Formats: sequence, C-alpha cells, structure tokens
Amino acid sequence: MARRRTLPFADILVRDGALATTLGGLLARAPISMVPIGLIAIGSGPLGSYAVGGAAAGAYSVSNAIGATLLGRAADERGHRWVLRLSALALTLAAGAIVTIALVAREAALLIAAAVVFGAATPNMGALVRTRWTHVLHEAPLRLRAMSLESVNDEVNFLIGPPVASLLIVQGLPWGPAVAAALFFVAGASAVARQHRWEPTLHEPHVGGMSAAIRENALLMVSSGMIGAILGASQVLLLGYCTAIGAAGGIALALALNSGASLVGAVTIGSKSDWRWSAERRFAVAAVCFAVATIPTALVDGYVPFLLATTVAGFGIAPMFIQANAVVAERANGSPRNASFALIGGGVVFGISAGSAIGGIAIDAAGASAARLILVPLVLLMLIPILTGARRAR
Repeated sequence: MARRRTLPFADILVRDGALATTLGGLLARAPISMVPIGLIAIGSGPLGSYAVGGAAAGAYSVSNAIGATLLGRAADERGHRWVLRLSALALTLAAGAIVTIALVAREAALLIAAAVVFGAATPNMGALVRTRWTHVLHEAPLRLRAMSLESVNDEVNFLIGPPVASLLIVQGLPWGPAVAAALFFVAGASAVARQHRWEPTLHEPHVGGMSAAIRENALLMVSSGMIGAILGASQVLLLGYCTAIGAAGGIALALALNSGASLVGAVTIGSKSDWRWSAERRFAVAAVCFAVATIPTALVDGYVPFLLATTVAGFGIAPMFIQANAVVAERANGSPRNASFALIGGGVVFGISAGSAIGGIAIDAAGASAARLILVPLVLLMLIPILTGARRAR
C-alpha cells in the first residue's frame, strides 16, 4: 500500500507498452509548448517585428486547433500510425521551411504560412494517447488514473518545453525550437506508433464521424472553450498585474507555481481510485472548486497575496481537465474517441485565444488591477454549460 501511495500510476505503467506510450506521447507534445515561442523569436529577431512573431504564433494556435480535430477524425477512420507518419513528414518539412525563412527568405507572409502548416499538421497527442489508454483499460478507476497521468504529461510539457526553447533562442538559434520540436515529435510519435496492440479499433467513415462526436460533446466543447478563456485571460492579467505593481521580475515564479500546483493536483487525483460519483458529476464539482479558487486572484492586492492566490487557483486546473476527459473516456464505445478528445482540446485552444484578447482589452480599458474583475463573470459563465451537462447526465 505504501508503494501505491508513492507511485500512484504504477499499476497502469507496468502494462506492456505503457512506458513507451507515455514517454513517447510526452515527447510528441513538444510542438505546442515550443513552436509559438520560436515563432515569436524569429519574428522579433531575423524579421525585426514582434507583431509578425505574434501573428505567426496566433496563426499556429488557430490552425492547430482546427487541424488537430481533423487529424483526430482521421485517426478514428484510418488509424493512428497513418496519422502519425503523415504528421511526422509534414512537421519535418515545415521545420525545414522555418529554418530557411529565418536564415534566408525573412518574409513575414512566408513565416505565417509555415506556422499555419506546422500547426495544422500537429495532432493532439494528448487526445491520441488518451484514446489508446481507453482502448487497453476497461475499468473506470484505471481509466481515470490514465487521464490523470496524461494531465501530468500536459503540465510537464509546459514546464520543460518553454525553458528548452528559450535556451536555444539565447544561443542564437531562433529557429531552434521549431527544429527541436519536430525532432521530438518524430521520436515520440515513432515510439507510440510501434505499440501495435494499443491501436484502437477503426471507425468506418459512415459510422459516427465528426458530426456524432460534436453532437455527443457539444456541452463539453462549450465548457472547454470557457475554461480556456479563463486560462487565457488569467495569464494576460497575471502578466499585466505583476508589471503594474512593479513585480515584473516575479512573473516567472507566479507562472511556475501555478503550473506546479496544477501538476500536484493531477498527481493527487491520479492517486485516488474509489470514486462513487459519475464522471459528469465529478467534472461539475471540480469546475465549481476551480471557480471558487480562481475568484481570489481577481480580488487580492499585492504581489505576495496574489502569488498565493494564483497558486491556489492552479490546484484546480488539472483535476478539472482530468474529469472532463474522463467524461469522454466513460461514454459509449461506439463514439469516435480520437475526434472527441481532440474537440475538447480544440475548444480549450480557441478559448485561450479569446480569453487572452479579452484580458488585453480589459487591461487597456480599466487598468491591470481592475481588469482582473473580468474573471468573476467568466467563471460564472463557465459553470452554466458544465452544470447543465451534469444535470442532463443525472
């Protein structure tokens, strides 16, 4: 029992192919945490414009939200290996194009075009690996543990990826993050694809499809979009508030504590298996807890109180996403799971983009301190589709 408490994921990682799938999935996530930083560095460096870099990073995120969902559908219909091989080839070519643009062409339009291709060709590895877990695990407690493990990988990716990208940029290689991300993806995707027994059952194009996934997960898509909006706005408001109170040097610490707390939350949820509530009810409870934990970040004053508040808010992030993915994992086996998981991820990406814009507009209109109050209506709006979904499920 002591070992299980120390290693909450040991009972699923001992399965044949589990470690390769988990580590490969972590490596293959690298593009989403490294490429946007590299694009901004290329725009602000060789191309001489932060606006171009920001536009390229935004184009990457939007195209990834759309492309990953379509690739999820393709994975349901044609298989994971087909999608991973196609993506590996496309990302390798896109990375080569980005290097050429950074060193030779130096055209803004070309950089944005390459960013769109890179984003659209990057599958949602979290969705693909979660689908593989649901294929090999049939007990609800074990599936929830796997969802927790993948949320840990999500957090680890964003804890490691940006520092690695920054290190390459500091070494005078603004194109380095794109190249490294492509290499990490190829290595990780290859490790995942080699686990043939983890390959989920294919769905015929005329059975289910994207429309079925959208109908089944409509409320979850809206919910994930609202969650993403809160996360996007929170990050912009954190940057703006710390800068406004003269604590710009403490921004990195605040972000690290927020992500670290989310990581702890994921491990904590992963260590618990005796859940008696349905996934929909657990998701609703986790969302309410996240909302309550987030509101203080809009109300406290001073760097230290804000640091504590944003840390507390971080504890609720991963548990909420774990339960959202558990809802997908526990639904009927006939639904196209790759597309369903990818739709949730796409909703988060679109929400983050919208929330970042909302946060920026609020800061320009009311100042960084008062702008934080926008989080209060955002968290209340987030709860509407989530509680509605839980009530329907009941």
